[in-house]
Amino acid sequence: YTSYPTAPHFHAGVTGEVVVGWMSAIAEGDRLSLYVHVPFCDRLCWFCACHTKQTLRYEPVAEFLKSLIAEVRMAGEKVAGRGKVAALHFGGGSPTMLRPDDLRALMAALRESFAFLPDASISVEIDPNDMDEAKLDALAEVGLTRASLGIQDFDERVQKAINREQSFADTKWVVDGLRARGVASVNLDVLYGLPHQTRESVAATIGQVLTLRPDRIALFGYAHVPWFK
Repeated sequence: YTSYPTAPHFHAGVTGEVVVGWMSAIAEGDRLSLYVHVPFCDRLCWFCACHTKQTLRYEPVAEFLKSLIAEVRMAGEKVAGRGKVAALHFGGGSPTMLRPDDLRALMAALRESFAFLPDASISVEIDPNDMDEAKLDALAEVGLTRASLGIQDFDERVQKAINREQSFADTKWVVDGLRARGVASVNLDVLYGLPHQTRESVAATIGQVLTLRPDRIALFGYAHVPWFK
């Protein structure tokens, strides 16, 4: 889950005091999962209903990061060293919008505030268009164990229709760069039900995806929810 309890279980009775009570009830031997959400993208994919906002300036991201690190430290104080983090996932939005030094600072705050298991899973959602060598290096330095890359479809006509133009070559460069840095697991996201897709075009995309030898493929059906987003 990217939130727990899941969204339908939240209601007006879930107050700050209730949440603190949950955190205070964490026991010494409990395994913890952390989800860190970065609600910014430098482009909006038109199929996506995630909570995010487009920005072409880094200042809003930097300001958000200050609040995020403050929240990390506050949550760490409530947990008070109990439990061990078994899984950490960075999602969004596009967490790979974070600059390398900011990613390192965020990870340092997390490790200072929570106890991590030596074999903790650390995963991140990656927009290949955001990536360069410095960001790949930073992801490896913070201990990334699994990368999840959004592909959706490699057909150029589909990509233009969903505002997600991303070449196979750029995607392969990121996958190869991650593996060269010791990232053990790569997940690739694919969508069906998008504009202009056919059975044949989806099969062609899957064929290209398989040449990248992913450890996991997440195949989603497009959800059309115009009343929501």
